[in-house]
Amino acid sequence: MGGVSHLASLLEYSVSRPHHDGARVRGRSIPPVHATLEIAHAVKCELAEKTLRLFGSLRLRVIGFSMLPSVWPGDLLLIRRQQMEQIYPGDIVLFARHGRLIAHRVVFKTNDPEAPSLITRGDALPSQDSPISPAQLLGKVSGILRGGEWVQPPRQLSFGARTVAMLVSRSGRATAILSRLRASRRRPCEHEALCQS
Repeated sequence: MGGVSHLASLLEYSVSRPHHDGARVRGRSIPPVHATLEIAHAVKCELAEKTLRLFGSLRLRVIGFSMLPSVWPGDLLLIRRQQMEQIYPGDIVLFARHGRLIAHRVVFKTNDPEAPSLITRGDALPSQDSPISPAQLLGKVSGILRGGEWVQPPRQLSFGARTVAMLVSRSGRATAILSRLRASRRRPCEHEALCQS
């Protein structure tokens, strides 16, 4: 528990600490604000990893569109710590890469016992991610909280969901239209809950 609070303090410090000079990341200079954000993202990844290792589960709110229509921005994901051998194609996994947390679907798993890896892809993305090593794997999405109800993450996309994912991958306009439609269909209590928090 002490490690988690220490990391939370470090996150707060890295976000609020003023940076007067730019920083260098992989040999390139980045502006102070971006340096602060990259540090904050890296600390969040470390905090998520420590939490999963200590407690076995974690809840994270989604902010991206790469998993539409399976996972929507604003959904709350329940992540459970899993080892590589417990993951199968079709599972949605959380992994850390370049100081960011990413939840994508497993499309392929290598059988090499010397160098096991997972190949993932966002449902709404046209190309696969580079391989994920056991060290990058944080856990598996075991539930999605949407509209006040828990739903099981789908292991396969229906024909309709594949069509939506294809449209989203090819058109930013389709993403905006879907987001507006979904927002208009939310129940009033959802809007109230969002306003109160």
